[in-house]
Amino acid sequence: MPHPVRTLYAVLALAPAALAAQKPTAQQLFDRHAEAVGGRAAWKQAVPRTETGKVDVTFAGITGTYMRAYAPGATTMVIEIPMFGKVMSGADGTTAWSDNPQAGASKLAGAEACEANAAIAPTLFAAGTYKAAEVLDEVQFEGKQAWPVKFTSACGTEGTLFFEKATGLRIGEKRGEGRNIFGDWKKFGAITIPTTVTQGTPNGDLVISIEAVSFDPIPAATVAIPESVRKLP
Repeated sequence: MPHPVRTLYAVLALAPAALAAQKPTAQQLFDRHAEAVGGRAAWKQAVPRTETGKVDVTFAGITGTYMRAYAPGATTMVIEIPMFGKVMSGADGTTAWSDNPQAGASKLAGAEACEANAAIAPTLFAAGTYKAAEVLDEVQFEGKQAWPVKFTSACGTEGTLFFEKATGLRIGEKRGEGRNIFGDWKKFGAITIPTTVTQGTPNGDLVISIEAVSFDPIPAATVAIPESVRKLP
């Protein structure tokens, strides 16, 4: 008969290895997410694409409109808020920019510009498209069991990504003091996207709700750099 104490020691000695075996690698989580949203090939083909919907500025009780267009090599986002005006941003692979009534027009630089240009053609975390990724211990994120991944993008931006254990979907991220929650995933054509994106800000939450997705051709003017930005040095 095995000695009970020795048996217990043996079980405890094996426990860390068993737990480690249950934890997926970062690339396994990334690949599962890519498959859950339609696959990397489908996302490459899902251009042109225009997403439209609304924006709820929860801390001000104001609802505006949302539009984001993805064309080959360029993207533009336009949020129009009553009594404030248009908040616009975009990138064409070389120039990343923003323009709004409060700050005016500007060209982005550094990691911010890099991330904006990278968003034109999402890689869905394909191997070799990021600098570092480490899976942390399982946690609850917004009421769901999730694997957190400490992540450094190819642009050098650091943060934590959260992948739902049950579905494999990326349900959130934290970067600095910012927080994004991705929910209400729906299929449009061959791809699946989150139709609710909650962005945490110092003032309160900004909630983007995508109501329609079109794959029709996008006029060049829609994704062109605006004159207010082009005239900047």
